[in-house]
Amino acid sequence: MFSVGQHLRFSEWLQSELDRRGWSQSDCARSANLNRAVINKLLSGKSKPQPFTLAAIARAFKIPVETVFRAAGLLPPNTDHDDSTQELMYIFKSIQSPRRKATAIMLLKALITEEENEQRNADKEKR
Repeated sequence: MFSVGQHLRFSEWLQSELDRRGWSQSDCARSANLNRAVINKLLSGKSKPQPFTLAAIARAFKIPVETVFRAAGLLPPNTDHDDSTQELMYIFKSIQSPRRKATAIMLLKALITEEENEQRNADKEKR
């Protein structure tokens, strides 16, 4: 069963996700194929998120459904990976082209090299 705390945290999580995307309630409802009133009730805490609604929101945000279920308190916190790792895996698995997958890996490796170089430069400046 939902506690009030979990319920309120979900509405905060949902609002932050909308803000991050620059979406209105209507944008979210349209993308999730839900009624705007459903999104409004979730944000105001007037209704509990239901599994069907959570799955629709996950599809709209293009994030793993587990992330949304965790935000709603329906799954325990993930101690193995953070949400970013799960989202990365979800996105990577959705890429069909082997060439595009290879490109994604190459880009990630380039970002790691960039971070390593920045860290080395920061370490040199400290000396």
